[in-house]
Amino acid sequence: MKKFILLIFISAFGFSQEGLPHCGYDFTTYLVANPIDSATKKIINDLQITLVDAQGNDVVNTNNEFSLIHKDKTLTFAKNYRVTLANDEERWFYNICEDQYLLQLKANFIPEEKGYSVKIEDPLKRYPTTLVPVFNSNLYVLCTTKVKSFGPKMTNNMITIEMSK
Repeated sequence: MKKFILLIFISAFGFSQEGLPHCGYDFTTYLVANPIDSATKKIINDLQITLVDAQGNDVVNTNNEFSLIHKDKTLTFAKNYRVTLANDEERWFYNICEDQYLLQLKANFIPEEKGYSVKIEDPLKRYPTTLVPVFNSNLYVLCTTKVKSFGPKMTNNMITIEMSK
């Protein structure tokens, strides 16, 4: 009887969700920004895109509160880029988008909770600075059960912004 109880106990922990292997993106969320020119409908390069709080202040990743990378730095989007594989095939480094801007966050980031927005600035002064609110549906939640909290297929909507000169 003791062996039977021990077997049940081990099985309960051995087959729990905690015991399953995780993917490389576990606990990761991405925001994808797609700023396009309203006239040409093409992506705008050389922009500075930053996550800001409800007051418009840049969000700083203090002690990795929001992201597992870039500790104590402003949360700034990076442009996706192409990589060449060993067989000379090219692909986008982050396969969740193409020629857009990305920001990696922790999966527990819920933007609507505190009114976060994306601030888009053009250092070349071609376009005016634009603020766009971020919603839960804009999150690309990867390899986690957190996606259930937003409902089925409500995530993975990039933030598309048409900008005019």
